[in-house]
Amino acid sequence: MASSKFYSPPLRVRGGRGELRLSKLRGQHFLTDKNIVAKIVAAAELAGDDTVLEVGPGLGVMTRELLPRVKRLIAVELDPLFVRELKKSFSEVEPRGIEIVEADILKINIADYNLQPASYKLITNLPYNITSAFLKKFLIEPPAPERIVVMLQKEVAERIIFVRTKNQEPISKPTNLLGLMCNLYAACSPVCKVSAGSFAPPPKVDSAVICLKPYSAEGFVARWGVSIDFAEDIIAFAARFFSDPRKKMCGMLGKSRRETCKTALSAIGEDPDSRPAALNMGKWVELWKKLR
Repeated sequence: MASSKFYSPPLRVRGGRGELRLSKLRGQHFLTDKNIVAKIVAAAELAGDDTVLEVGPGLGVMTRELLPRVKRLIAVELDPLFVRELKKSFSEVEPRGIEIVEADILKINIADYNLQPASYKLITNLPYNITSAFLKKFLIEPPAPERIVVMLQKEVAERIIFVRTKNQEPISKPTNLLGLMCNLYAACSPVCKVSAGSFAPPPKVDSAVICLKPYSAEGFVARWGVSIDFAEDIIAFAARFFSDPRKKMCGMLGKSRRETCKTALSAIGEDPDSRPAALNMGKWVELWKKLR
C-alpha cells in the first residue's frame, strides 16, 4: 500500500490541468468511512486547549473534524497538490488555529513548533513504508505527544498490540523490535480494525487504528523501574537478539557469555533456551538489568 489519506467522494481533485483522478495520485488510497473517522477522533480524546499535529491530512476531511475541537492544529503534508488544496479550503481560518506545512514529516524538527507534551496529540494516516521510522521519531524525540492515534497495516498493528488475558491485562510479548520499542515507550491499545472496503480505491491489505500513550519520564520509571535515559540502551540490547528471532537467545552470544545468559534467564523465571518472542516487556527490562 503506497499511501492512504482521509477523503470523501467525489474521488477526484482539481489540478493545474483540470481534475485529477485517483489513478494519477501515486496509488494513494482515501479513507471514505465516516465511522472510522469518528472512532479516530474519539480515540484522541481531544480537549479545547489541545494542539494536534495531523500528519498526511490529504484533502482535509479529518482536518475539518479536528479543527473545531482544538486550540491549534498543525497539518503536515508532503504532496504539494494536497497542500495547495488545503490552503484553499482553509483560507478562511488560516492562520487562526491552523497551520498547513508542506514538509517531509521525518525531516522536521519537532522542537521548532513549541509543542507542550501535556496538551499535544498526534493523529496520522501515513504511508505504511515509513511506519517504523515515524514511530521511532515521535516516541524518542522530545517532546513526545500525550497520545498518538495512528492507522497501520493490520499485520503491523498486531505486532504492537498483543493478546489479552481473561482479566483484560495485556500480555506484552513483542515479536519484533518495533513492537518492543512501542511498548517500552508507551502504553499501547487497539482502537478499531479498518477493512480495505473503507478506502477508495480499496487497497490490497486491511488496516487497523491503534493508540499509543507515551510515558512521561516519571511514568517510565514507575512502569519499568529505570530511567527513560536507558530506553535506547534497552532497545539496542534487544536488537541483538531480534536480529534472528528464530534462534535461542543465549546461542547468539559468545561462549564467554552464553552461560551467564542462561543463568540470567533462569533468574527471571524464563527457560534458559528461550527465543526472543518468549519474553514479555517486563522480562526484557529485567534481562537487560542483569546482562548490561
